[in-house]
Amino acid sequence: MTQSPQGPGNDDRWIDRMLDEMADTPAGEVPDALMSRVLADADAMLPPPGGRVARAPWWRQFVESLGGWLAVGGLAAAAATGFAVGLGGLESIGVSVPWSLEYESYYDGTGAFDAFGWDMEEG
Repeated sequence: MTQSPQGPGNDDRWIDRMLDEMADTPAGEVPDALMSRVLADADAMLPPPGGRVARAPWWRQFVESLGGWLAVGGLAAAAATGFAVGLGGLESIGVSVPWSLEYESYYDGTGAFDAFGWDMEEG
């Protein structure tokens, strides 16, 4: 193409001419060696004739139905967090759990790195 789309007097017909030229150009032939290699690779991917499709184990089907191993990890983390939060709520009825934070029982206001203490001292 010797025409440029910029300049005075040019319109969009150059695009139509270019596409017509491309349509008139014959497509190249695929070499026989390349075609035989592609077909050999495709045949290698096919299952053997007369074979059966192997079923996946039940646990793999279950994991895939949930969304994969990342989803199973997220569900396990959410379940553990919900369990810990649920047991932390037992503190109100007098049952203490080791991971509950009881600031009122050991707060003395002298902890240099205790951001909660700074909040309470500043009012």
